[in-house]
Amino acid sequence: MCTDCGNQGIGDKSIMEDNLSLNETSKSKVINHEVQSLQKQQRLTSLLPENNKVQYLLLSDTTANCAPLHLRNILNHFNDSQLNQLDLLFILIYTVALESGYMCESDYIQTTVSPLPSISSFHSKNVERLSKLKPIFTVTPDKKKFIMKLSSVVDDRQVTAEQIYALLTATVCDELMIVTLSPANCLNSAGFSIVLLISRYVLDEESNVKLLFHRFCQMPELTTILRDKLFVPMRNKHLRWMQANIYPSLDAMPVELYENLLQYLNKYELNSLAKVNWNLFNVTVRSKHYENLRKTHTHVSAVHRYSVFPIAYF
Repeated sequence: MCTDCGNQGIGDKSIMEDNLSLNETSKSKVINHEVQSLQKQQRLTSLLPENNKVQYLLLSDTTANCAPLHLRNILNHFNDSQLNQLDLLFILIYTVALESGYMCESDYIQTTVSPLPSISSFHSKNVERLSKLKPIFTVTPDKKKFIMKLSSVVDDRQVTAEQIYALLTATVCDELMIVTLSPANCLNSAGFSIVLLISRYVLDEESNVKLLFHRFCQMPELTTILRDKLFVPMRNKHLRWMQANIYPSLDAMPVELYENLLQYLNKYELNSLAKVNWNLFNVTVRSKHYENLRKTHTHVSAVHRYSVFPIAYF
């Protein structure tokens, strides 16, 4: 009996050692898999160099560490010490207007902008160029009312200039800013209005911050509200007056639809899409179609190896 017990003990020990070995192997495989997944995720989400990345950013991407280039350009036109909460919020509203296919009416005679087709409302070069021009607007001495005349950036050969103007008005009432966008030269057409809580998006002057954009909060929310409630509806109205077709925005589509659409694009079209803004850049480089195309080009000669993809990504 003792011998059997001894043999059973030895067998149990052998089984335990085998189990430990299997467990260690399984753990090793799991760890390796996690490491590979992490490395892949880091590669796909790697940040652009600072001086390059800001060219891809929109106002909604603003953080305490980084702000888009065109926002920096606009703020540089003003003396920091003279900008209060109200000024800054109105400047942010104007920034979203630029990103939504508008320009200051006083800059309308500029020949530096490219007309936008009805399928697009964002042109990175237009936004960058227009941000270098100081925005012209009227403000009352008590800073209770801001007025700016905007113009849609469209092909004006299809419409008269008066049809694509819009009057942007911001009226301050205690802690609120009432923002209205209305057709500037059409009394019979309705406009659009929203109400913003000032302190929700811009911290007051007493905040201990080093840079102006450190005072900005909830930029994705502010951008979405302004685009959905003001700028997109007014631009659609302008397009209807032009008898142009209206298309949905790529940025506004559900995430699950991107993969279905990207599979129909070739490498050159993917490259162009990735250069539109930081959001579409991330969507593109994370897609399975993009990854498959990248793998198929790994055997191409070194001179042309990554020439068709965003250089900053690699």
